Amino acid sequence: MPKRTKKKTSSARPSAVATRTETRQMSEQALRRHDRKRMTLVGGCLLMGFLATTVSQADKQVFSRKEIINKAIEAKRYETERTDEARRGTIFSADGRVLAESQDVYELGLFYTRLPKSPAFFAALAEASGKSIDEISRPALTGSKSRLWRDPISADQARRVRQVMRDWRADGISLAPVLRRAYPLGEAGAGLLGFVRDGEAVTGLEYSQDKPLAGTDGRAKGFVDRSGIFMPIKGKDIAELDNGRDIALTIDFEIQTEATMALKHAVDRNNATSGAAIVMDPATGDILAMANWPSYDPTGKLKPGDDLNATYMSVFEPGSTFKILTLAKALDEGKTTQTSEMDCPGHITVQGRTLKCAHGAHGHIDWEKAIAESCNVAASRWALDMGRDSMIEMIQGLGLLERPGLGLPGELAGRYNFNDYTKNLQLANNGFGQAMNATPVALASAFSVFGNHGVRMKPRLITRIGEEEIAPQKVGEVFTPETSEYVLKMMTSTIEKDFGTGKGLRIPGYQMAGKTGTAQKLAGGGQKGYVSNFVGFVPAQNPKAVILVMINDPKAGSYYGGTVAGPVFTDLAKAVIRRYGIPPQVDSVVENDSALGR
Repeated sequence: MPKRTKKKTSSARPSAVATRTETRQMSEQALRRHDRKRMTLVGGCLLMGFLATTVSQADKQVFSRKEIINKAIEAKRYETERTDEARRGTIFSADGRVLAESQDVYELGLFYTRLPKSPAFFAALAEASGKSIDEISRPALTGSKSRLWRDPISADQARRVRQVMRDWRADGISLAPVLRRAYPLGEAGAGLLGFVRDGEAVTGLEYSQDKPLAGTDGRAKGFVDRSGIFMPIKGKDIAELDNGRDIALTIDFEIQTEATMALKHAVDRNNATSGAAIVMDPATGDILAMANWPSYDPTGKLKPGDDLNATYMSVFEPGSTFKILTLAKALDEGKTTQTSEMDCPGHITVQGRTLKCAHGAHGHIDWEKAIAESCNVAASRWALDMGRDSMIEMIQGLGLLERPGLGLPGELAGRYNFNDYTKNLQLANNGFGQAMNATPVALASAFSVFGNHGVRMKPRLITRIGEEEIAPQKVGEVFTPETSEYVLKMMTSTIEKDFGTGKGLRIPGYQMAGKTGTAQKLAGGGQKGYVSNFVGFVPAQNPKAVILVMINDPKAGSYYGGTVAGPVFTDLAKAVIRRYGIPPQVDSVVENDSALGR
């Protein structure tokens, strides 16, 4: 039987496996090549689409812009107007601190049907916004659909609210931006700065300087294409955006605050109607403080009469403070001398009327005592000797009958009856500051000449508007330097001598000059109260400041200038010494700064 032969299968199986493997590898390679071709094709299509879009937009916005705009104008389609709101300028103090500024705040609105119902959400929103959980969540519990808070939240609170929106994916929250005007001085600056309410300047510097502060909104006419792009029409009713300009003042933040506090205390303590205080640098005319009381909260409601600032919107008789001006004019006119003396019987009769000294007869006096003891008879004689024309010339030269020109609304001019039929009696009264009226700021400017060698500087409140600098302005020489120095020396006796009416106002270590004043208020043919005044210089040599204080109609008993207005002067003198670091000038020692009110 023939022998069987075995089939050779060992080499055939591996060959088949290899063939299948090679085939699969070839298929995968082909697939990858296909994918690359497809991706290249898709990428090319996308790139071509992007390029086509770019070219189309470039054509519309650059190459064909004029043609498209002209077609839109002709068709009046999609035409609209866009407004860019100008930002209001900031008001700064002389020491660079903010007195008024616009802050970005937001009105919070909630639409409860689109908010999460979770108590945790309301708790997070309340914490972020500064609102209570109750006022945030209660409308949802009572079925309200929405609520808007008119009391705005800060920019930082708005940022935290937006984070809550993202965390909870809540789209039922609105944050409407609004501009709020902030006044860091509060009541101390309200009578000067005024305020803005609902976008409208109401009073004060905000009102009188509204044009530079407000700026100009930007407006542009154009059209919106189908993609939502605004395209302004060149040269057609376009107003460029011009943000408001900043304004810098001469006001010192700390002294203004101190002046208001001291004035409020004096008005309350003396049951007075109102008060005014001016602190001025005699060398420049810069007003360091211009305080009035009563005042108001610039963020609250304004009642009729609240914005009356007595420093420049009211006029008063200067009273006996005016005697230093009368003496200076009489000296310069040669109607008296520095060494002259006289006898004061306590009264003087002019045109049938008797004018009296408040404290009776002074006896034999020189001019130092006449000023220190405030002698009416001496002042009337000085005035009568120099004559009415010289008196009027002085009053006008001192700017007492002019508006101060500070750039404030409602500034008043002084008053003087040029047609008074009892001219000599009027003149005798003028000598000690009666039968005339002036604003406190004008009086402070007049008195400041003694601290500037007889030269009057125009009162200055604004130093810069935007980039425009407003320099100090010299008005002219009113008195000679010799006379000014002499009168200033006489004024030191009011405080430094034991017979002076301001002897209780001394500050150890510092020599100051001053003059008390008490003016009668007349109405309806009779007396209707008093105005208590004090004017002084700190220090007496090379004064840094002249300080004028007027307390209107004190009704608590005392009405003399030294006791009613004098303490305010002392408080402000201490504030000036602290603020400018004025060293002690006489031998007495100031222990632990207690004399300066620290």
